[in-house]
Formats: sequence, structure tokens, C-alpha cells
Amino acid sequence: MKKIIGITVFVLLLCSVAFAGNELLVADFDRGEPPNNVGGSYGTWNHDPNDDSQGCYFFAEPDDFKNPTKGSCIRLDYDVQSKNPAFNGFWMKLNGIDISEYSTLSFWVKGTSDGKFTSRFKVELKDKEGKRSIYPVQDVTPDWKEVKIDFKDTKAGLNWKSMSELVIVFDDIVATYKEGTIFVDHFVFKKEKVGKK
Repeated sequence: MKKIIGITVFVLLLCSVAFAGNELLVADFDRGEPPNNVGGSYGTWNHDPNDDSQGCYFFAEPDDFKNPTKGSCIRLDYDVQSKNPAFNGFWMKLNGIDISEYSTLSFWVKGTSDGKFTSRFKVELKDKEGKRSIYPVQDVTPDWKEVKIDFKDTKAGLNWKSMSELVIVFDDIVATYKEGTIFVDHFVFKKEKVGKK
């Protein structure tokens, strides 16, 4: 009996290691403050800090994505309602991680229950050389929704072996609601292809 239990535990451990190898967790925000899970800092940025009619700010919020009594998610309050060109967002350092073995970026997003949020924004990935690739995100709702981006489906020619930064961008052209709040959580690179398990 002990032998059977030992074999079962060994097989389960092998499965968990294999599963872990299929995913690279970048940020679950459970600590409620930087760094993220790959040791990188994060924060917000503003295109024009001198224009107080636009901006973006982040706050750690109790996480109702998986377990409301444990961990945090990130609330992003953005404003791109300005007479001037307006764009801003959230940045997160990736500290040179190698994502060449992965194909999908997954994260979770939702808007507020009052509907005051943009249903569209952009995500950028940047490598150590400063090259970037931009991905549209759309159909954000008041409920948590998983976004999956096939990030290699691009001709940007990034150096996937040394990634520098992940950026969320709100801008006055793309935003469907110019001033509002969205929540984000659980950024993971995965080996699975979009639409497949």
C-alpha cells in the first residue's frame, strides 16, 4: 500500500512540474505591491504629466478573481479625456525573461459594475533592444474575462529571449469610455496556442 501511495505521489509531482513548465507566471499581484513574480517593478505612466486633465493611477484591491479573502488584483483608474492628445497606462518590468518557448500571453480583466470603463485598450511587449509589438484588447465587460494573445503572431521581430517590459495603453482614440476604471490580474505566458487547451 505504501508503495502505491509513493508511486502516486511521484506521478502527481511529475505532472505538476510538467504543468509548471508550460506556464510562466509574471504577476499575480497577491502581495499587493511590487515586485511582480519575476522580480520586476510596476507602476503607471502619463504621456503629459503637466496636463492634469489626463493620467493613470494604480491601486491594489482585494482579489475577487479567484479567492476574495486572499491576494490582490490591480485597479487602474485612467483618464484620457483632454483637449490635448491623451494616452497613458500601466507598465511592468519583465527583467529580461526568456519567453521564446511560449506562444500565448494570458491575463484577466474586468470593468466596473457601473459600466464606466473602456471596452478597448492596447497591450505592448518590449524587448531589451527597445523593439515593441502592439496587441489590441477588446470586449472588456464588468465580469472577469480571460484575454489570450498569440503574441508571436506578428512581424515585429522581437528578441523573445530577452524581454524588457509589458505595457497597458489607454488612449483617446481607442478608448470607448474616456475616464474610468478597469481591473487586471494574473499575467501568464503559456505554451498553449490561442483557442487550444
